[in-house]
Amino acid sequence: MKKILGILLAVMMICLAACAAADEVPQPEGGKKFETDWAVEGGIAEIFYEEEGYRVYMKIDRAEEATGSEYEYSCYYHEDTDSLVSISSIRSDYTINPDTGEEIYADTYAYEGIDEEGKGTEFIIDGDGFLNWKEGHNDAGAGLKFVNIGRFEGVWRNEEKETEAEFMFNGGYEGVFDYTVYITRGKEGADTYTVYLMNGFYDPASGKLTADGTATVYTKNADGEYDAADSDENTEAVFSMTENGTLMYETEEIELAFDLLGSWG
Repeated sequence: MKKILGILLAVMMICLAACAAADEVPQPEGGKKFETDWAVEGGIAEIFYEEEGYRVYMKIDRAEEATGSEYEYSCYYHEDTDSLVSISSIRSDYTINPDTGEEIYADTYAYEGIDEEGKGTEFIIDGDGFLNWKEGHNDAGAGLKFVNIGRFEGVWRNEEKETEAEFMFNGGYEGVFDYTVYITRGKEGADTYTVYLMNGFYDPASGKLTADGTATVYTKNADGEYDAADSDENTEAVFSMTENGTLMYETEEIELAFDLLGSWG
């Protein structure tokens, strides 16, 4: 469960040396490249711009030890170092029940609050495009290089076009940073609809996620039940983000909006 860290806007403004109101502070150009999802084997980092600063949420599973940690930082963009630097941090540890996979959180935070001098965390994108995590409390990020996986996780749809795309990141295990992608054309309950099962990879250089896989066509028979017909033909789909936060299904030229309510079911 994500634990949201509430930080007064005034603190952020002091750290940014900003005296203007929040809606008068534009996002720094140099910080925009951080605002995406990043992955390492067994771990995820999500970076969001919120008014004058950045919120960084991280979750790191240590599967061999059956433990893990969640981190949340409030950061500002430091132009001189071209990095995100934290002003406050939270760390919450958990153990993993080996029988159920349930995450059992500790009763108290490992640490929380405004960072003391010398305890700040820094995020840097290196020359190879990896996100480096310089954790200020215990150097937990040593040796970890996070890959930019874009921000696709979840359900996107266009009801007018009866099109839905669902993206599930597969965790980056064994160094493979891919998505499972389900595309549905037409709604369940219609006389016919098609579901594509695909595997997709994101290319940070192009800003596109390319997926390929096969389709299953569902057709309602005389008894009102669906007959499924699998296709052996491989199909490709390309997706990219628009400036207004929607997802463009480029292959079909359909714009999809994020849907918090999930799939049609």
